[in-house]
Amino acid sequence: MTHTKTISLTSHRQFEIINITKHVETVVTESKIRDGVAIVFAPHTTAAIRLNHHEPLLIQDFMKLMYRLAPIENNYAHDFFEVRTNPAAAERSNGHAHLKALLLGASASIPIKSHSLFLGPRQSVFFVELDGGRKRSCVITIIGE
Repeated sequence: MTHTKTISLTSHRQFEIINITKHVETVVTESKIRDGVAIVFAPHTTAAIRLNHHEPLLIQDFMKLMYRLAPIENNYAHDFFEVRTNPAAAERSNGHAHLKALLLGASASIPIKSHSLFLGPRQSVFFVELDGGRKRSCVITIIGE
């Protein structure tokens, strides 16, 4: 059996980490699936899904790391719209966000056991906004029995 739900999110900052664990837990409960897997997917090229500890200083360290890996102020070929062959009409200069999303990944799979997410004691599910603020969506699919 499968159950899929798309949730809406609004980011408020250019780089933001949004804890969506409760949203995913709600979808698991709605699915009535006892044992299986939750697949959490960001259908965006400048957002990611990650699992980690929801601790403010760790999140701050993670954000600093991402800025070092792909600084906003660098010159990215993606942002030279006059050279590109396929830019969208209202495209942002966001090469840095695409690169971060490539490194982080767009989805995560979490086991479900006895109608609950089987996360580690300190794990949370994060929607990682890399090019906000804006309206976003997240697809949560529950597969199991």
